[in-house]
Amino acid sequence: MSRVPLRVLREEPALVECTECAKCCTYVGVGIETPNRARYATDILWYLYHENVYVYLDGDGEWSVHFEARCRNLGDDMLCRIYEQRPHICRGFDNTSCEVNDHGHESFTFNEPAEFLVWLRENRPKVYAKVAKRFLPDAHRPAATAPEPRPARAHRRGGTR
Repeated sequence: MSRVPLRVLREEPALVECTECAKCCTYVGVGIETPNRARYATDILWYLYHENVYVYLDGDGEWSVHFEARCRNLGDDMLCRIYEQRPHICRGFDNTSCEVNDHGHESFTFNEPAEFLVWLRENRPKVYAKVAKRFLPDAHRPAATAPEPRPARAHRRGGTR
């Protein structure tokens, strides 16, 4: 008796239609530098310290900062009121490759500084070490990298040096 290999069929998730989501019309995204240096990593922290701002790493390794801001031309029905005259950047959006439907690649959305710091520690440990040493406020400083308390200096008597 011979074995017959069977193909495993994977069910692809159904595409979310633009008129169901319109996520791309609710933010302004600007490309940023990959955090491969402390300077770029601290830029990302600065973005994340602000409300209604998040950072996105797409499946192709491209980084962007997103500012939540609904387009004035997006109707309540999730349709563009200027679709025929929409800007070039809008024409580049496609629901088959947008972040909502991009199931084939690993992507990350960072909403809080702590989320980014975990990613940075795991993926760019040398950059993380530099950032943790000099650029983290106490609220974001991991206990393991917090500066050691200095021993108190012996108080000199007599007031002379």
